[in-house]
Amino acid sequence: MAATQQKFTRMLGRAMLLKCPWCSSRRTFVRGWFKRLDRCRTCGITWHREEGFELGTVTVNTIVTFGALTTAMGIGFFATAPDIPVLPFVLSLFVVALVVPVLIYPFTYTMWLAFDLAVHPPERAELDDAAAAVASGDAAAGIPLPRSGRRRKRST
Repeated sequence: MAATQQKFTRMLGRAMLLKCPWCSSRRTFVRGWFKRLDRCRTCGITWHREEGFELGTVTVNTIVTFGALTTAMGIGFFATAPDIPVLPFVLSLFVVALVVPVLIYPFTYTMWLAFDLAVHPPERAELDDAAAAVASGDAAAGIPLPRSGRRRKRST
């Protein structure tokens, strides 16, 4: 059973500001534009809650990018009809298709986490694990998640 339920709109609003959707902290797992830690440094909630979590972020990124392309096409057609300059039009759409995914990249992780937390609220055990990670300093250690999706073992 879920420990606590938060409103999806509130969590999504936090995510769109690159805050942790769960605790609203700016010290979230987003470390840089393309770097992430494995958990929020304030509440300890992990962004990689299950196998294949990145598929959701890619889906959000794709939907937003296609929405931007559709909007740009509509504006371009409306603004230049009936004589549509094909080459500049296609080149401008190409730029949109390259720039938008990069611009929204970190936001897609927080937005998908907000959706995932709304659909599958964390269980008490997950929140206890998060609190333990924060208490031990593991969440604030600043260790980026390796590409494999698993934590690195610290060498002693």
